[in-house]
Amino acid sequence: MNAIAESPVFQREEARNTVPPPPDALQAGLLARVLDEIDHGLVLVDLTGRILHANRPALRELAARRALHSVDGMLGGALPAWQARIRQALKDAERDCRSIVEVGPAGEPLSLAFIPLAMLHGSTTIDTVLVMCSRRASCETLTVQMFARSKRLTPAEQAVLTQLCAGRGAQEIACLQGICVSTVRTHIKNVRQKTGRSSVRELVRELSRMPQIVSALRLAGHD
Repeated sequence: MNAIAESPVFQREEARNTVPPPPDALQAGLLARVLDEIDHGLVLVDLTGRILHANRPALRELAARRALHSVDGMLGGALPAWQARIRQALKDAERDCRSIVEVGPAGEPLSLAFIPLAMLHGSTTIDTVLVMCSRRASCETLTVQMFARSKRLTPAEQAVLTQLCAGRGAQEIACLQGICVSTVRTHIKNVRQKTGRSSVRELVRELSRMPQIVSALRLAGHD
């Protein structure tokens, strides 16, 4: 057995079957790509609130400055009261306590879940916090397009479905598209029949639960 293990042929075969671990840079790049595909805003911070990574939805949230902002690389609230909630959530995370806080205007609040993490393998010391943002949009356009194609919806029916997912009613859709309300209602009826759903609410709820696929153009920064 030892003679076989020491033979050059065996060693060359073992070398071919051994996959070297990816370098840290590759792992970090892959992680960033994975996070960017997730529709929820995700921000990785240390216990002081310094931003270590933010995916695309989170970057848009920070840039909008409606509820969150970034000052000198630090995660903060747009108002002092919201900032205080974030600071308290980070203190709770240091004690390995998860929490959910709400920031933002009353009519358009943003919920934040603070998840304490230990970055080092085998470590129990909390040194990083994952901040998960609630979703702003109900459905991604690409998800609606793929669903519409799978159900063989016409372009007009898909356009109406997209507006329904945005929370618009038949009258508003008719005004936006410059068509009769009766035409919109016909499209809605056809969509329900082709998808086998009993109501628009049921259909929109199902679409919102589907994987929200992000456009490659948006990932490239063309949004």
